[in-house]
Amino acid sequence: MTRAIDGSELAGALGWSVNGFLQSDPALKPIADAHLNSTGRAALADLSTMCVGDALFAYGGTHSTGWTTDGRSLSDIIASEPALTAFLGDQRIGRREPASPVRVATGTSDNLVPHAQARRLAVDWCAKGADVTYEPVRLPDLGSALINHVTPLLTAQGAAISWLADRLDAKPAASNCAELPGLS
Repeated sequence: MTRAIDGSELAGALGWSVNGFLQSDPALKPIADAHLNSTGRAALADLSTMCVGDALFAYGGTHSTGWTTDGRSLSDIIASEPALTAFLGDQRIGRREPASPVRVATGTSDNLVPHAQARRLAVDWCAKGADVTYEPVRLPDLGSALINHVTPLLTAQGAAISWLADRLDAKPAASNCAELPGLS
């Protein structure tokens, strides 16, 4: 996702992510210090107190190459640092089976959380025996990464609320893992 978000309207999420990583694992701070320039450090400080709207206006379209000491993107730096790739690998939620039924809805034109990545999560959980309701939200590319990301959430919210209400009413979830190979 780092590569998809970099330079997009939601580029500020890069700062939120890095701030979160550094807070949850302070041992990563020397790596960040070695790779972030003064602009990158200032961006992290700014973003630590910004809401989505503020970040859209202040950092929308920003490329992380301007935040680094050598002009590489955060994605390239992460790929080159074993401690960072290991940390992110440990964060991958598809490694563990959910303790309860889950619903995964993903926009097929989502540029920020790529559809293939979200679908892989559903496939991984199904392979572990989880009860997964997977829904690809098929919408055309609407010309904006942010709109392509948000619109499926809005379009599918009625189904999501119904799904959640059924779980709260103790109705069993209807897993569609068996159909998942045919759903893209």
